[in-house]
Amino acid sequence: MNIRHFISVSIASLGLALAAQSSFAASGHLVTQDQVNNLHDGINSTEVTQALGAPESVTSWMDGKHSMVYELSSPNDQQELVYVDLDKDNKVTDVQVMQR
Repeated sequence: MNIRHFISVSIASLGLALAAQSSFAASGHLVTQDQVNNLHDGINSTEVTQALGAPESVTSWMDGKHSMVYELSSPNDQQELVYVDLDKDNKVTDVQVMQR
């Protein structure tokens, strides 16, 4: 990969990340820790949507997997995101809470 291509891909990725962050702030849809605790490996994306609502965004990975991203309601105003990782068959493989 040449440096010019690398730089343009990096700039595009940064722009997408900034756009996603601003959409989180505007949406106001928060999930609770209790809702997240009820998720488990093996359920499908439809069941995740039924439990948590529509995700703030969906991140697709090069290996065919993807992550549904939600904003977590936090009592101490700490901004946290929930990543629900799904395999190629849309089954949950992992749920992670990460600080912004």
